[in-house]
Amino acid sequence: MNIIEYEMQKLKHGIAAAMPSRIVSGSLIDHAEWRREELLKGVITVMLERIKSDDEWTSTLQVLITGQLEIEPPADKDTMGALVETAEVSLYSELRAFLRNTGGLPAVDVQDVEFSAHSKAPFGWFLLRAQYGPINEACTDWDFGGSDAPPNMYPPSVSVTKFAGADIKIDAEPHESDAVHNKWLNGEATAERPDATLTVELNNGN
Repeated sequence: MNIIEYEMQKLKHGIAAAMPSRIVSGSLIDHAEWRREELLKGVITVMLERIKSDDEWTSTLQVLITGQLEIEPPADKDTMGALVETAEVSLYSELRAFLRNTGGLPAVDVQDVEFSAHSKAPFGWFLLRAQYGPINEACTDWDFGGSDAPPNMYPPSVSVTKFAGADIKIDAEPHESDAVHNKWLNGEATAERPDATLTVELNNGN
């Protein structure tokens, strides 16, 4: 899992926790594929549509969130469309309440919401488009499996280890040559000595 997948999972889990009486899914399924008792509860599906790169290490996610439902057929069929609309707005309002107050998740900026306009009664649906972010792709404050760096942060050819410290050599004027400096960097012994040496060790949270 990388940081994009992780943030999408957090959004889905946040919605599920905020709407326990509803069903939250990660896969869009046609109304006909859901069981009737599931549609009567109301189904929310969260999907990633596109990623907008804000800069080298920051992205905003364009997400689609759908609501699907079914109502019990009323005795008066003329009221079915209005009842579907009421159920759609109720499901949307619950979702919107969470999106305004996500409890520490990246901001969710709702752009627009499209409703079924009674087109599939007794089924209803809505489609919400939103910007989710910004996502800090350099973030390491999450469980990424014990590796030294999150997956896909660096190319496979790059070996990443935790920064344990620094060995600092100070060369005051008159400076030694570049060749000597390079030997110091490579840990090679030289007749020339730095004017001062500092060693910094980090405990990396231990």
